[in-house]
Amino acid sequence: MVPSGPYKNTPTRLTTHLGARGSPRWGPIRNPAKSLEEIMKSQWLLWLAWLGTVPVFGQGQIGFVNRSQVAGIDAPVFDVDCVTRLAGAAYLAQVYAGLAPDSLRPVGIIQPFRTGTAAGYIPGIVITVPGALGGTVVYAQLRAWEARAGRSYEAAVAAGGKYGFSNIVPIVAVMAPGTPNDPVGLQSFCLVPEPSAGALLALGGGFWLLVTRGQSPKWRNP
Repeated sequence: MVPSGPYKNTPTRLTTHLGARGSPRWGPIRNPAKSLEEIMKSQWLLWLAWLGTVPVFGQGQIGFVNRSQVAGIDAPVFDVDCVTRLAGAAYLAQVYAGLAPDSLRPVGIIQPFRTGTAAGYIPGIVITVPGALGGTVVYAQLRAWEARAGRSYEAAVAAGGKYGFSNIVPIVAVMAPGTPNDPVGLQSFCLVPEPSAGALLALGGGFWLLVTRGQSPKWRNP
């Protein structure tokens, strides 16, 4: 019998049930290969959706602030006189962090300093450290510089502007949504003054004197 109606061009089979008038009932034959394909596709979609959550929940986070009564942190940043606290957008700061003290990289955002009675301090932030998992010890450092000398710490140093950096502190990373740990043990620091014209002339004269005497200067790595 050739079926008609909605199954006219669809492979069908005779079911065991009969219609209301005793006539055979026809139903579509489900394609096993197509069903398997749909199952695999749905599994892949679920897998991709799960992978999409890995970057969010798969990396450790740390907190960073240079003043916290709860954590016992009070480390304001000072100008070259070690008395005047940095304030406003004239000075910038950024956290450098890494899995080892000698592999620090800029993380988080570049921030201006707070003003008024909060001068010398930066707003607290939560930072995701690439490559760090929950329980991983992360090493962090705060670096500051004069904004007019460059948009980054490296640019300010290369331009001869004022800059400075804190001590390196270990922080145990925490998986989100846990409360991140703050840099306990962070210490205050002062900016290094930009070299004066007289100092540059003296340095140039000393270099020329060494050259004229046939001696090559010996540079030392910091």
